[in-house]
Amino acid sequence: MNSLIQEWADLELNVHMYIQEFKGKAFNRKRRPVLLLGMDTRAISFLSDLVLPVSSEMLIGLDVEDYHVCLRIQAVPEWKHPFGGLTLYHSKLHIQQEQKLYITGQLNTMLRDVQFPAVSRVLYEKLSTQPTVQKTYHYINFTI
Repeated sequence: MNSLIQEWADLELNVHMYIQEFKGKAFNRKRRPVLLLGMDTRAISFLSDLVLPVSSEMLIGLDVEDYHVCLRIQAVPEWKHPFGGLTLYHSKLHIQQEQKLYITGQLNTMLRDVQFPAVSRVLYEKLSTQPTVQKTYHYINFTI
């Protein structure tokens, strides 16, 4: 596993992806770290070093986890786009209505407890345009 992927796996709030089902056939759950970029109760966006087909017949599993909880979420890839040597994916979540409140509560708790530095979106956008910034800031767009 290259060092970038290992960094993703070591984040306090991390996500691992696996192919759960393709064309009705179940797969062995070999997980791969991905970098979470955004999520709400309908969709998730993430970066991956894997290049997968976008198909309504593919069901991917996503384990969103911190040191206390692992949420297992299912999604169907809607689109992908090359992003440097990686692939940006946007997938539609398959969350049953009765699960939404629980998942929303758990994700809010995870975000509240995460210990990496956070800045507002306005400050992030301002800092990201300045070439002399010494510190790297990460922005995750959550609407939970």
